[in-house]
Amino acid sequence: MTSTIKVKNIQSDTVTQRGLPGFVFAENDVYQQEQDKVFAQGWASIGCAQQLKKPGDILPVSIAGASLIAVRNKNGEIGVFHNVCRHKAAPLVDAPCNKRTLVCPYHKWSFKLDGELMGAPRFYGRDNTPISAADKADKGLLPVRFAIWWDIIFVNVSGDAPPFDEFIKPLDDLLSCYPQQDIQMISATDYRGDVNWKLAVDNFLDGYHVPFVHSQACTVESVLEQEDLFLSDDIVGLRLANGASDKPAKTAKQLPHFAGLPAERQGTQQWFGIFPNTLFFVDPCWVQTIVVKPTGVTATDETLSVYVTSKDAASEEYAEEQQRLSEVLNEVNQQDIELLDKLQQTRTSKVADQGNLVAAWDQVNMSFHQMWLRKMQGE
Repeated sequence: MTSTIKVKNIQSDTVTQRGLPGFVFAENDVYQQEQDKVFAQGWASIGCAQQLKKPGDILPVSIAGASLIAVRNKNGEIGVFHNVCRHKAAPLVDAPCNKRTLVCPYHKWSFKLDGELMGAPRFYGRDNTPISAADKADKGLLPVRFAIWWDIIFVNVSGDAPPFDEFIKPLDDLLSCYPQQDIQMISATDYRGDVNWKLAVDNFLDGYHVPFVHSQACTVESVLEQEDLFLSDDIVGLRLANGASDKPAKTAKQLPHFAGLPAERQGTQQWFGIFPNTLFFVDPCWVQTIVVKPTGVTATDETLSVYVTSKDAASEEYAEEQQRLSEVLNEVNQQDIELLDKLQQTRTSKVADQGNLVAAWDQVNMSFHQMWLRKMQGE
């Protein structure tokens, strides 16, 4: 039986009870189908705008079977393009870099950072006349539809997803009291795991494991107060009303809060999965984003970025607090990566298909699994 047929045969009721079957975490054919049905057709994250600090910064990424580049041009504006020369489709960039122009290594066609073709050596053969404006006009880099939200760069490779503002509106409305425009990145850390990307997302949305795997983060008693959040067909999350205030201080002073937060959010922690691959955590004093980047059926890269609330909070005055925050969040993620590498080995077995999701804890995870199933079974 082919993977396509097996996916079509997955029953929604069974997923609610037991989760997705093990084969969807292990079969390459399923992974290849996901590139179109899950990643290309939706709004997938590829990185963060503040990773591109200076004009000329270029970040190559792969998503939905496509090679892309995010660039900051000379005017400081972000753009996203296919990382493909318009001559014979050679890749332009293979590592993060800073350049004034993009030059194809194959035939030296050159492009401005806004995608416009600059030059093509000997385009007319023996006639060494520079390529004309008319011939340049339709040979620029192919742009990719993108949006930036809370510094996260989202792309829609297929170009036909609903408008991003419509897609993100339920979460944007929920977080409207947080002044996102002031956040400052203080660290970005890359991870690599031998795990299917869905297990990484599922784990982030699993509040049940936190006091057991990350005892430094919270107690069982505090997690009992978590609230499930179902915002749309693509966005779910969890909330701890007193998650921040329950944690003991680790440094002499506290990082500044978001300005103007209402009293009921002064101690609240909330975290969300934005389907398919964006993980977002907001605290009164900081923000964490994780961009989950599948590189194979059992291989996943992640970039974990940590932000504080303002330029003041990012100043040297709070250097100790910034360092401590980054250390704690990366310690938690490293613990998860080590666990997930082991989980990949057992979650793909037939025995794992006899698992039992727990209504008291796994409702958000059930919802994520159903999101995946709807995308994959859709025509």
